Amino acid sequence: MKKTVQAVVFSAAAALFASQAGAQVTFNAPMQFAGTGCKPGEYSFSGDGTDTLTVLFSAYDASNPQDNAASGMRRTACSFVVPVKVPAGFQVSTMTSDWRGYAEGRTELFREYFFAGQRGPQARTNPKGNYTERDNLMNATWSGCKGGTIPLRINSSVRAISKPSYIAVDTVDLKNKVVFHLQSRRCR
Repeated sequence: MKKTVQAVVFSAAAALFASQAGAQVTFNAPMQFAGTGCKPGEYSFSGDGTDTLTVLFSAYDASNPQDNAASGMRRTACSFVVPVKVPAGFQVSTMTSDWRGYAEGRTELFREYFFAGQRGPQARTNPKGNYTERDNLMNATWSGCKGGTIPLRINSSVRAISKPSYIAVDTVDLKNKVVFHLQSRRCR
């Protein structure tokens, strides 16, 4: 089990309408990160003001025994707040996220989503090997129609449960990542 750099890639795709061809949902700064898996200096991001945001982590993994993890822990967590700009007359209608990585032994990947202060869905899975976990979320409106910036909050954690076990969101080949797709729709 080698220590790797992890990444989270967010991709937002807005449903564009003929009368609003320039309308676009974007991720914007300032973004806030907190947790044992994303301490200051252990992550970086790029893509502010675009529909694609990339976040690179250096210690967002877990292992049992814990000395096999870059984080040195059996459980690590990362909570982040990403401001999402929504054009006036539109609302966020759906979000799909794909979590990809590697796990061996008995492990757990936890995700919980909040939009604009509203409690959202959560998922807890036990991935094995090279995994992809897909969350189909928010098949309902999570924002008003006035437009503006809405905070998207994501709480996540990885946990190595039994000995030996290891889990990470791995980016060694740049194919393993977390991808978030946002879609908007015209307000009714």
